[in-house]
Amino acid sequence: MILAVTPLLVAIGLLGGSVAVRRSPDPPAARATATWCVAVALGVIAVAMLAERLGAWPGGAGGVVLLAPGSGRWMPFVTCLAGLAATALAPVTSDSPWTSHSPRTFARTLLVLACGTAATASDGPGAALASWALSAVVVWRELVDEADPSGAGPARVFGLHHLLGVGACAVGLLLPGPLGPTAAAVLVTFGVGVRQCLVPLHLWHGCLVGSGSPKGSGSAAGPGSAVGPGSVAGPGSVAGPGSRAWYGSRAWYGSRAWYGSPVGNGAPAGSLPPGLLVAFTAGPSGLLLLPEVARLLHGQAWAGLVVAASGVTALLGAGLGLVARDVRTALAQVGLALSGVVSCGALAGSVFGTAGHGPAGDPGVAAVGAVLAWQVGVVATGGAVMIAAATEARRGPMALVGPGGCFARTPRLAVAFLLFGLTAVGYPATIGFVWEDLVLDGVGTWFVLLAAVLVLAVAGSGATVMKWYFAGYTGRRDHVGEHDLTVREFRAVTVLLVLLLLAQIHPAGLLPEL
Repeated sequence: MILAVTPLLVAIGLLGGSVAVRRSPDPPAARATATWCVAVALGVIAVAMLAERLGAWPGGAGGVVLLAPGSGRWMPFVTCLAGLAATALAPVTSDSPWTSHSPRTFARTLLVLACGTAATASDGPGAALASWALSAVVVWRELVDEADPSGAGPARVFGLHHLLGVGACAVGLLLPGPLGPTAAAVLVTFGVGVRQCLVPLHLWHGCLVGSGSPKGSGSAAGPGSAVGPGSVAGPGSVAGPGSRAWYGSRAWYGSRAWYGSPVGNGAPAGSLPPGLLVAFTAGPSGLLLLPEVARLLHGQAWAGLVVAASGVTALLGAGLGLVARDVRTALAQVGLALSGVVSCGALAGSVFGTAGHGPAGDPGVAAVGAVLAWQVGVVATGGAVMIAAATEARRGPMALVGPGGCFARTPRLAVAFLLFGLTAVGYPATIGFVWEDLVLDGVGTWFVLLAAVLVLAVAGSGATVMKWYFAGYTGRRDHVGEHDLTVREFRAVTVLLVLLLLAQIHPAGLLPEL
């Protein structure tokens, strides 16, 4: 058994940071503390990676190493890099549940990040399973406290899915002998399918971004009320459309009565703060458990159905992203498509490669591409989600109906959203194009139709990113009052984009040796 010291120490540090963040006097102070904790964690992991590269660690005697070998080597760094976006770019001035982050939310974000980094502390599946269970409990608690106090809606759907998923996976891994190979494979596949949002086990995914129905629709604080359109501050008044008091003030999109309160209109029911959403997505538990699924699927007659479900998930996410009416849902569907791509690349070799449909060595190509897809997707998608959240905190809900952005006034926001989005979906001239080539090359060797499905998924996800870039950042010629990236946000975005761009120089350094 291998014990990785660095992920364990970083997780302990993030747990301590969570306690400090919870005691912060206000949200800005909590954000500063959380960002500092994640930055320190990134520095510790970077030093450990450099020491390992230089051979400073004494050979890992007794199974103790600095970092997990293979695909687990980069996972703690990638998780904390996504955590940097989740904390440094988190808005705290808006009253919307989608964009607002309280000290308690920042503390829970660090808890989820601690679970994610600790997932690679051991080479067995137990650490990944425990990481998944603990992080799911934290997210469920946030849904109950902030988005669904009754616990009967999105929180119940999310909790039930993950309770059954963790339980099925644990039983299948712990009792493979008494259950038999087929039953164990079914249970583990079901559990990991929940974590990876594979069709038809993906229903909990929508609970994190809201059901799309506004809270308190038609109430006194909705349209036509004193704070909505048609009121004293509505069209025709001194604070009419085009002025900062109309689009940018708390009397319109930013007010709690309009967007975020239980009696408001426009807030998604059951939405999770974007920082916590990004942190939960950055957990590598699902990717770490996929090899267990591949091992158990070996020789199963129905194994091809699991790979087909992964391809359908990728295609479904791309299709739903194209028809989404708000940017929050659109980016969530892009993440769903990427999850399908990762699962398909990781599992295809266990079905087609072992059946003799491709040349020897091909199964590893798609699997390596799947790991890189997860690494790039976690950081880039997380960056796009947080940029969208920062934009909504400034302007109000980004929807197809409503004011678009003015590129001339917010060029940094627009360019950051575009670069993050295109990198996540694997467009050319980005590091994401490397994983796309590897996955398509590996999968296409066995089954051309499956590769064509993934091509459509990538193309549809890219079209979704471009659609929301034009709709959200180039839709107006006049300025509606929002400001561009602040100094703090600009520094965080610069760090993330520079690392993604530098990764293109030597992408082989990111590829695991499976």
